[in-house]
Amino acid sequence: MIIDNEREFDTARDELIWTKIISIFPLATNNTKSTHLVKYYKTECDNEYYIFEYIVADNNDCFVNDYNGYQWSEMIKQINFSDHCFIYSQSIVDKNYFGLVIMGSSLKMYTQDYKNEQETRIYELEHRK
Repeated sequence: MIIDNEREFDTARDELIWTKIISIFPLATNNTKSTHLVKYYKTECDNEYYIFEYIVADNNDCFVNDYNGYQWSEMIKQINFSDHCFIYSQSIVDKNYFGLVIMGSSLKMYTQDYKNEQETRIYELEHRK
């Protein structure tokens, strides 16, 4: 299946490296566990991409397309995304459509911004008078 015409990613031609089921618990106090089937591919030109396939499960409306900094931070604890990878997500409306969600370099900047924001909040809480 062709995932991206522009980048010529084709799951029938590209090498499937691994498939994993990933679960994260973004907020331990709320029941917001989300589960995803992730496939990691490499092309002949050493491009990398990940596909998050939709799983019919109780994901509490948590979809990769809507992940925030904390959720991506939890995700990168389980997957070592390279700077040059592409991350796609299967549509919940059309199972044959996979949209680009984020690139690895952008993801790392996004999660770094989140970490900096959290460190600032912790510092402010610790130094309240």
